[in-house]
This record gives sequence, C-alpha cells and structure tokens, in this order.
Amino acid sequence: MSHVSWKIMETLTADAPLPERRRRLGRQLLRAVAGDTFVSYRWTPAGPYADPVGVQFDDEHLRAYDARFRHIDTMTPRFLEVRGASAISPQRDSRDEFVRDFLFRSGMFHGMNYFAPHPVVGSIDLRVWRSQRRGAFTPDDVRKLQAIGDLMHRLWSTEPLATSALTPRQREIATLVGEGLTDRAICDRLGISLPTLRTHLAQAFAKTGTQNRTSLAMAARAPRH
Repeated sequence: MSHVSWKIMETLTADAPLPERRRRLGRQLLRAVAGDTFVSYRWTPAGPYADPVGVQFDDEHLRAYDARFRHIDTMTPRFLEVRGASAISPQRDSRDEFVRDFLFRSGMFHGMNYFAPHPVVGSIDLRVWRSQRRGAFTPDDVRKLQAIGDLMHRLWSTEPLATSALTPRQREIATLVGEGLTDRAICDRLGISLPTLRTHLAQAFAKTGTQNRTSLAMAARAPRH
C-alpha cells in the first residue's frame, strides 16, 4: 500500500456520506496521478452505470453519457475485460464515435480506470482522464490506482445503503420504482399527487445517498442491517 497516501487513507476510512467521500477521493486521486477529470459509478445488475460522481466533469456531460454515449461506449468494455487498473490512449485519428464525439470533445485523451476484480452490486469504479497536453499515464500511475482501488473496494463496496432512515411510504415508493412503474402509475397505486411523489423521491435520494432511481431501487431491495 505504499502508493496510498495518508490523506487518501483518511478519506477511505472517514465517517462521512459516501457521495462526499467519493468526491473527496476523486480530487485527491487527480492530484496523485496528475489527472484532469475524475468520474466514478456504482455497479448495478446492468453494469457500472449508477450514482455518477464527477470532479472537473460537469452534470451536463454526465447526463449526455447516460442518455446516449454509454450505449456506444467502446472503452468501458475494454477496461472491464482487464479488471483492476489499466490505462488506454485512443488513437488520435480514431473514427470511433464515442472516442471522437465524447472523449476528445470533452478533452479526455488518456484514460485510466479501476474496476474491482470481482464486482458485486454496489461496487465502485474509478475513472481518471488526462488532457492531450499531459501525455499518457505511466505504469507507476496504474500501480497507484490499483492500490487505491483495491483498498477502496474492500472498505466501501459492501457498505449498505442507508435505507433504515426511509419512512414506510418512501420505502414503498422505492419498491415500486424498482418494479418499473412510472410516476403516474405510482401515484395512481398509492393515491398521491405527482408533487407529493417527487417530494418523497427527493427525500429518499437524500437519505440513502443515491442519485437516481436505479440506485434507489437497489437500496430498497438490499437487506436491512
């Protein structure tokens, strides 16, 4: 663990909401490996696409990735095949739509990702990118990310979502979200208005530290501790 600084260790063992710890880790990781952009997701049954957290990567880019580009993402499957930490630098003349229209246009030319060797629902990944001027990541950078990612996986990936704070109504709504019901269908089922439903959802997101409906549904299915 020689590549894990005491500040990163402090973050990994801190008593703070998980989204806050992930952002803090992202800022520290960018400094540790001279990166420009950090993004992190949590693993769902469909893959590593829930609860995005970005540092120097705005919400508009996160929404664009979720709405369109993750469906044509050719890089993440390559990182997933390796598991652990690995680096990549796409060809500058690439005709790959994801590389050309998402990565390069967002200033991301050299990437390094960490995926857990044996991910489970809730596992967290780490994605770091550099601009063209900084150059490719080195083997030492990859070793740093591997050490940090392995420790993070052991400490965070089995951490239960805080569903015990949900009210019975919020838990009921989260369960119906997980069944795939639309907002209108949930309102009709429970006899509540749309504004009331959205208030419950906002409070449930805040209490569980989740940021989208998929992760809230995961929280509702998880056993309570």
